[in-house]
Amino acid sequence: MKILLAGGGSGGPVTPILAVILEIKKLEPRTQFLFVGTKRGPESIMVTDAGFKFISIPAAKWRRYFSIKNLFEPFIFVAGFIRAWFIIKQFKPDVVFAAGSFVSVPICWAAKIKKVKIVIHQQDARVGLANRLIAPVADQITTAFEQTSKQFYSGSGMDPNNLKPAAEWVGNPVRPDLLIKNNSAKFFFHLHESLPILLILGGATGSAQINQLLSEILPDLVKAHQVIHQTGKGKNIINFKHENYHAIELIPFREYASILQMAHLVVARAGLSTIAELSALGKAAIIIPMPKTHQEENAKILASLYAAIVLTGTDATSDNLNRIINKLKFDLKFTEALGENISAIIPTDAARRLAEIIIKTHAQ
Repeated sequence: MKILLAGGGSGGPVTPILAVILEIKKLEPRTQFLFVGTKRGPESIMVTDAGFKFISIPAAKWRRYFSIKNLFEPFIFVAGFIRAWFIIKQFKPDVVFAAGSFVSVPICWAAKIKKVKIVIHQQDARVGLANRLIAPVADQITTAFEQTSKQFYSGSGMDPNNLKPAAEWVGNPVRPDLLIKNNSAKFFFHLHESLPILLILGGATGSAQINQLLSEILPDLVKAHQVIHQTGKGKNIINFKHENYHAIELIPFREYASILQMAHLVVARAGLSTIAELSALGKAAIIIPMPKTHQEENAKILASLYAAIVLTGTDATSDNLNRIINKLKFDLKFTEALGENISAIIPTDAARRLAEIIIKTHAQ
């Protein structure tokens, strides 16, 4: 079996795809994989580090606001579609699996024309534009949230008589090696036992907003925490040196899994891959969603279930962040409750279920 994988632009769509690949390899060891992503996103490093083949195509991105760049996007899309066509022609996949992102659209459309089976996974609570464009040609759709599964149908939406039942809720996959105990981060970051670990994440590409908030309170935080900060490439604006502050653009996965296991508290965006990882490990978190995006809806679900502290809008200030971090350090019962609540929101077998769905779709 050959599976073509599509996703990227950020680390969000890549993480669940890698998790599913590892499960498929257990079930069908002879399966061949090829990952298609963008040239500038972090996916090339993430995929090749995991030991899989990667290739890039031009990826159009339609901005839902006035931008002169939108004038060029149709030409970029056509270039991406042509490239996708030749990749599918040469690789001859049996199934395409995508987890959102604009790079997936030309891949899935070309695959439909070539009569290749298509499985897509919707991570966020709000259905993204890319998956809305792909859904009409998908053979199977899965979702991370139960309520999202009722928002669209699988099958060819171009033919009203061919609509199938609502998409299947499976949760969001995390890599199995995320759960394997390892202490590599202790040596990688030169950590000690005397202070708790505060992990700051902004996704694989980093968050300028979180970096700015952190820069204003770091001198206070390092007095009572060891701060591990994933800044994102080119986004490290903080000129601060201290033995308890460790900044890195992108944490290698083995060390990332280790530090996430060790962290006492995590500050992060509300991307579904991150939420799924926090859920899998039962981590207390302060969530600062990307403003005016789908992440705010993900964060609302966490807040409604008391599964994380959420800071949005005018509440997302450095003073509030500092106050809550220090409060959670001394309120262990509340911190433990946050970890327990977030661990209950996403099924733990998503990767295996998605792997089985992809294999079953190929056999149909």
